[in-house]
Amino acid sequence: MSFVKFLAFLVSKVCGPGVLLTASCLILFGFPSAYGSQSSAVRVAIIVSKNIRPYLDAVEGFKSGLANRAGIKTRVFNLEKLDEKGRVELFRGPGVKEFSLFVAVGPEAALSVWKGIGREGAARIYFMVLNPEKVFGPKKRGCGISLNIPVQTQIEMIGRGLSSIRRLGLLYDPELNADFFRKAADAASFSSLTVVPLRVSSKKDIPSVLKRQWKDMDALWLIPDRTVISESIVKYVIKEAFLRKVPVIGYNRFFYETGAALAFVFDYKELGQQCAQKALRILSGEDCLDTPPLFHVWVNEGVAEKLGLRPSHKYLPPIRLGP
Repeated sequence: MSFVKFLAFLVSKVCGPGVLLTASCLILFGFPSAYGSQSSAVRVAIIVSKNIRPYLDAVEGFKSGLANRAGIKTRVFNLEKLDEKGRVELFRGPGVKEFSLFVAVGPEAALSVWKGIGREGAARIYFMVLNPEKVFGPKKRGCGISLNIPVQTQIEMIGRGLSSIRRLGLLYDPELNADFFRKAADAASFSSLTVVPLRVSSKKDIPSVLKRQWKDMDALWLIPDRTVISESIVKYVIKEAFLRKVPVIGYNRFFYETGAALAFVFDYKELGQQCAQKALRILSGEDCLDTPPLFHVWVNEGVAEKLGLRPSHKYLPPIRLGP
């Protein structure tokens, strides 16, 4: 972080915008001898959507990422405990003056922060949000770290993690994920993979679509799709695929533990630390740009071997054999 930029930011907060670093202002402010020793702390509000473990882990990671920054103080707010009056006071009343940055954890918090603060309010950032364009709207732009791994990156990881597959079946509802399929098919065209569309419009379509198209795929890819995904359906699909020696690709630890051959996995504390570094850059005056999330790819060695695949012990990060 640039100390000069950070000092200028702090002075503008204490002495007012446009104030030069005059002797009187520095005396009032208390010129810091080093970053983190200033008398007036920068305050960061963390707004959490729900009191659930992934969000709590993410907040813990965020706070740990700022732990050695003595000049920054954080305060956590549970959105579910903030009534309408509390939100107005936080986002448009005293809170806007008290906090230099608002950090939204999860989609509900992100929407509340962006709507509550307004266009001209304090700096803000989100993370732990899947498909942020569906939260903010296609024409509005938030700023932060989504849970969306770029489709092209996912295709590359699948090709590296399960190198013997060629035909990748994608189970999805066109009403929800037609754009994802188009991006996946386009990305696959530059690799050795072909994406086979498995279109369903309701959960009851899944057994018949799979029965008809098992022969057309070497692996089955499950993505976030509310028509397709539920705990019972995931277990059913992985079991049916295993019986046909078709590896399944999923997107979190649950898929891995249920029997997926490969899964994209997030470490929520790590995502919090990633967001903390981004927050520091924003506080130092840098523009806020959307950033892909850090992730890991776990290959299920036991499942892969039972399916006749040959998992490698020499994968390059972020791919590795799972725990």
